[in-house]
Amino acid sequence: MVTTTAHAQEPEEAVLADSQVIFLILYVNDLGESKAFYEQQLGLRVIEADEDSVKFDAGLVILWLNRASAYGVKLAGRRDDASDIVFLVDDINATREALEARGVVFVRRRTYEIGLVTDFYDPNGHRLMVYQPSPTALSWPSGDKLRQVWRTCGRGGSELIGAASSTSSPDADASRSAGLDGKPLVYLFMFVPHSEDAFSFYGGDLGLRPIERVHCCNPACPPEEKGIAKYDVGGILLTTHHIHRSPVVDDFGKIYSPKEVDPSHTNGVVPVFHVGDIRQKVEKLTQRGVIFTGELIHSHIGFVARFEASTGHAFYLYEPDARALQWPSGLKITQILSS
Repeated sequence: MVTTTAHAQEPEEAVLADSQVIFLILYVNDLGESKAFYEQQLGLRVIEADEDSVKFDAGLVILWLNRASAYGVKLAGRRDDASDIVFLVDDINATREALEARGVVFVRRRTYEIGLVTDFYDPNGHRLMVYQPSPTALSWPSGDKLRQVWRTCGRGGSELIGAASSTSSPDADASRSAGLDGKPLVYLFMFVPHSEDAFSFYGGDLGLRPIERVHCCNPACPPEEKGIAKYDVGGILLTTHHIHRSPVVDDFGKIYSPKEVDPSHTNGVVPVFHVGDIRQKVEKLTQRGVIFTGELIHSHIGFVARFEASTGHAFYLYEPDARALQWPSGLKITQILSS
């Protein structure tokens, strides 16, 4: 049985409780190859692109590809299971068939209490997933968030998740409608060795707002251990998932989730929090023991500060420059913040 702890009491200084994740940075080795994968194979729409980066519309978050070499990031290789990027779909079979026709190679599929999931990897080894929720999952507090995101930016049917922002039209551009455009990015899972330590950091030090703390998908884990914590960070759910003590297999007997995470592999996917007063946020988080790496950076896009969790997962705080908010990505940020 899954039990939830919804809207747990916030710490006295909930520093990032009202901050939204507006970007999800993916560091990549070959920008041209990665742009082609996300645009042509996944069907996501480009918001902005230059010689060093590409920004894609992923619903209520911007997926931002950056060259790994430009930031000193070394990627894990063929498969990196430190994180899992999850897209919400209303028909997983139709979505999978459409993506396979575009050349996407799926690795695993699992059917269990939360619904149906199937995953694949991008050219850089980043793990991605499409997710069709079950009626049970939609009855949980996190289900309200899924419905909200789907209602705001999803495209497809309404029987399962609820009313979408728009229905799929037979007259729509086939190259878009058959991909993940209109199938919003809704979860970022970060795998951690110790769930209580993670909750202390994310819910305590950062002050993120937990929607649920639940038992994981492995019946071998102690029933009292709430190995999954879901945090409301605006348009997505930032979720920590403890590493299973024993293997979990998918519908076909393949290993479904990692048993260990190499800390050197946790910098390839980086959430970016929008903040209004970055100096104040940095000061308050530093007082709570959060370690920032490097100095506060000011550039043409605004102010940026980087910190890491004890697991090695990296994060940015970002205060945009007024001029940057006039760019296409800035207009998208404004839309995200007002949703």
